[in-house]
Amino acid sequence: MSMGLPSHHPQDELLFRYASGELREIKSLLVATHLAYCPSCRARVALFEAQCGAWFDDTPAAPADGHLDALLERLHGQLDTAPPVFVPPPPPVPADGNPVPEPLRSWLDGPMQERAWKEVSPGVWLSEWGREAGGSSVCLLRMGPGAPVPAHHHTATEILLVLQGAFRDEYGQFRLGDVIEYDPDSDHHATGDESGDCICLFLLDGEIVFLDEPNPPSGATA
Repeated sequence: MSMGLPSHHPQDELLFRYASGELREIKSLLVATHLAYCPSCRARVALFEAQCGAWFDDTPAAPADGHLDALLERLHGQLDTAPPVFVPPPPPVPADGNPVPEPLRSWLDGPMQERAWKEVSPGVWLSEWGREAGGSSVCLLRMGPGAPVPAHHHTATEILLVLQGAFRDEYGQFRLGDVIEYDPDSDHHATGDESGDCICLFLLDGEIVFLDEPNPPSGATA
């Protein structure tokens, strides 16, 4: 398992909504778990909190089109010149064989390797554990060494957070702590790294459609 720092991060919009408390529960879980791996995103969230707090009173409850983009652009101009802020360290990893950080650790209530799994394609499994809230669903996705996830089309956003091992796809190589977001109306094909099982937190905002089959495997839709 690679112990380097993540090189793929949530988009600024997700980090901003997390910092402002606007992000819904399932996406907040994914972002907060990534922050345990990633000091640079912890620093970015801390700066968003410090810089944008005074502006929330002027932000509409339902921002108009382009409002959030404009606010993010304004924040970007402040980030380079902002004074240092305290960045809390990640919580320590308990020495009980469960490397998953909080808050996901508490949601799983036990080591992820001990989850019950359902095979959806040769060498590819989804966990029986899962949650749904606010229009999003989340479970664990496990790819065996060299196992391909069948090519599929996203009807809505898909986000993966690597919790163990690594995988590759059309967009690059992804390792521990990396976050990868796939836009609606995009296609995707992933393959687990040959070095061992890859386990990801798997978030969907809607259905995925498998391109080589008339019907998706059971359990592969939100």
